Amino acid sequence: MTAPAFVNAELARHAEAVITEASSNCVRHADASRLTVRVTVTDFLAVEVVDNGRGIPEENTRSSGLANIRQRAKQRGGTCEFSTPPGGGTQVRWSVPLADD
Repeated sequence: MTAPAFVNAELARHAEAVITEASSNCVRHADASRLTVRVTVTDFLAVEVVDNGRGIPEENTRSSGLANIRQRAKQRGGTCEFSTPPGGGTQVRWSVPLADD
């Protein structure tokens, strides 16, 4: 029997901040009509935020919010990727291992 997955309060706050930052970027910059948030818990806590907006410009000069999302993943031994889905827009994939609490 496998132990149930557990997301502690600190990890939940990180995930909430990632979702807030990605959603805020969508609202402020993307000109999107759709935003999808998926949260999955297995051995990892995975957050995926996808919009159908303009995407991240190549000449993006301000990346403090994106850097913050990356840093949160790095601090927890996880990964963070930003990409453009086939239909356009922005996809943020953030994943960190669950805590051993």
